[in-house]
Amino acid sequence: MKNQENKIAANKHLAELLGWSSIVEVGGALVGTPPTGTAESRGQALVPDWCGDWSAIGPLAAENEVDVLHNWGSVHGRWGAGANCAVRVAVYQVADYRDAATRTALVMAMIAKLEGGL
Repeated sequence: MKNQENKIAANKHLAELLGWSSIVEVGGALVGTPPTGTAESRGQALVPDWCGDWSAIGPLAAENEVDVLHNWGSVHGRWGAGANCAVRVAVYQVADYRDAATRTALVMAMIAKLEGGL
């Protein structure tokens, strides 16, 4: 399933940007070594499913001031102010439902923000 592959790739990319290492896929889930100093840092831990779980992406997006704008069949993940801070995600290109597309837009915006060093 293409959406599952996209979800795993996005979760892995975000995990790497957040400092996770040694990330491997195990049965559709990701396992890796959390960033130093986290509660689970004694070894391997389950990487949060930011694309699939509101309880994972919600707090991360709130902490990093990332939000979304729904507009005519697309979801825009965004942060800060200005035109250079948005990532457009077409709802049905990345997910079958608006709910999943919204989580994915938040993940993609987090990735873009971290890659931009913001």
